[in-house]
Amino acid sequence: MSQTIDLKVPGTRNRVPVRTTGQWASRFLGLAGARELKKSCGVWVKRCGSINTFGFDQPVDVVFLSADGVVTKVVPGLKPWRMSSCPEARTVLELRAGLASRMNLTPGVEMGLLA
Repeated sequence: MSQTIDLKVPGTRNRVPVRTTGQWASRFLGLAGARELKKSCGVWVKRCGSINTFGFDQPVDVVFLSADGVVTKVVPGLKPWRMSSCPEARTVLELRAGLASRMNLTPGVEMGLLA
């Protein structure tokens, strides 16, 4: 079952709504099939260190997080039908393309999202 949480943007008072995933099917789908992402929207994929954009129709920003919620890798604008992974990651944020940059998400930033 998925739910929506407000992701705090580091260094600001801003928050971004993201959908969480828990079960296998929702983790597998992520943002696939999302025809039009909301301006500040994404998916937090738990228990995941690699993703693919098979079935996506638009690029997404991919933010890999360690078990303690620290950004380990950012892949801006990952195009459809591609794959990316990060061995250190335990969770992944899939965000609308360009949002990771606007949120100043870079390796080392503490997000507080725990695996």
